[in-house]
Order: sequence, then structure tokens, then C-alpha cells
Amino acid sequence: MSIYIHKAGLYSSLQDKGRFAGMPYGVPISGAMDQNLYHFTNHILENPTNSSSMEFYQQGLELEFTSPTFMCIGALGGDFKLNDKAVEPFEILKIKKGDYLKIKQLTKGNWGYIAVKGGFESEGPFNSQSFYEPITKRQFENDDVLIYRAFDGVSGGESPVLDMSYYTSSELEVSEGPEFYKLSQTLDYQLKHAEFSLSTSLNRMAYQIQERLANDLEEIITGPVLPGTIQFTPAGKMIVLMRDAQVTGGYPRILQFSEKSINQLSQMRVKSKFTFKLNGINSEKI
Repeated sequence: MSIYIHKAGLYSSLQDKGRFAGMPYGVPISGAMDQNLYHFTNHILENPTNSSSMEFYQQGLELEFTSPTFMCIGALGGDFKLNDKAVEPFEILKIKKGDYLKIKQLTKGNWGYIAVKGGFESEGPFNSQSFYEPITKRQFENDDVLIYRAFDGVSGGESPVLDMSYYTSSELEVSEGPEFYKLSQTLDYQLKHAEFSLSTSLNRMAYQIQERLANDLEEIITGPVLPGTIQFTPAGKMIVLMRDAQVTGGYPRILQFSEKSINQLSQMRVKSKFTFKLNGINSEKI
């Protein structure tokens, strides 16, 4: 009743909605990078809302199933083979003992999900199975084993269709952060009208924006941050905090991504271009 991980690929880990109860203790929320895709994949299998899934990054994952179950791959596009036969994302796949799954690569997006009927079994603090070192294992390695309950019945009917337009917009919704009102008129204008791109620094903790802007803001006292907070460093770099981000930070918090925008950004690749759509209040009046 397990998956044997022959090849762990990159950044592969167990994730669910995250552990919000750990924030007062300095524990990051974590959880699936693309919550929209994670929920949709579990929905296909009619799993409970917070069922854990195996999250993987781009390529190189090889798994062997030791017991029957139903499985679904959640991905925007890719090259997937079950026992050397090509399979599509969002299919309900009936798994037999000994079945072998290869995730050669994702052709679209960065993050994909493997869900099984009923979810995976793993213990975790603060009511979450999401991996985060040091409170749980950081990520999967070759020869690891992931436990699930065997399921050999009938699962669901026709799979729902993912709305791919969710991921096509290059305009990302943001609101004003606590220090937005300190920005100069020039910086205000640049953030609202300029086009930006992603740097090569992308991971579960943060995505960095390639372009630098002149920063003459004073340092701030360390304050709370969330996934989606955009920090503005003294060197003029903008850092978008992602799911494994710390819960406090000392850089000015100039913008805050919406939940939808975090999901969209998580799937954008290096050099992807985007603009900000500001939906905040007028911070100058605070």
C-alpha cells in the first residue's frame, strides 16, 4: 500500500492546503504551490478537501505502485507514461500492483500534482502533512516510500475540465502593501505601468523579479509577511514570497499578491513577462 520512489525528480514533496496554525510559532504556511491545480486534481478523485498530494517540479519523477488505487496527474501539460503508455493529465487512472509511472517533463508550467484516491497517509504537526524542514522531511529522495490506502473499487465518472484561461493572463492582481505609501511617485508609476519578468531564482520560498528599481526607502522594523508579499530590498530587487516563506521579514512590503495571482505566478517560467493590476486602497490616506 505504497508508492516506491525510484527517481524523486526536483523539489518533490508531500503538500496539502498548508499549516496556518503554525504561524504564531514562526512555522511557514507551506502547502501546494498552485492551490488551484492541487484542489482540482483532488476534486477529480472526489477526495476530501485537504487530502495531501505529491507535488513535483518540471521533470524526472519515476514511481512504482505496490497496491491498487485510482490516480490522477494534475498538470498544465507534459509527457507522462504509465507502463510505457502515454497518459493525459486529469484522467482517472486505475492503478494495479506493479504499475510504473514516469513523469518525463512538464511542457507547460512548473508544478504538477499526483493524487490518489483518499489521499496519502503521513503525520505532520499543526494539522498539515505538508513537508517543511525542520518540522518534517524537506523533500523526497530516491528510494523513499509514500503510503496510501489500497482502493480497488469504482471511482467517479467523467473528469471535469480545467479552465486553462486561468493561467493565460500576464496581468497579475495585487493590492498595496503596508509600505506602499512610502514609495516615490516615480516608483508608484513604474509599478502600475511597467512590464516585469521572472529571474532564474525560483523556488518554494520565493520568486525573484529580474528588473531592479531605485530604492531610497528607510529600513523598517521586522513585520509579518504572507505568501504573495512582495518585499523591496535595499538593492532595488523585488522578491515575491511563496508558500515556504518565513512569517516575518525586515524589507518594505510594497505589494501583496492575490491568491489567484500566487497560483498564476507559481506556474510562470523563467523570463516570463507580466504586469501588475493594482486593486488596493489609497495608502496615502492611512
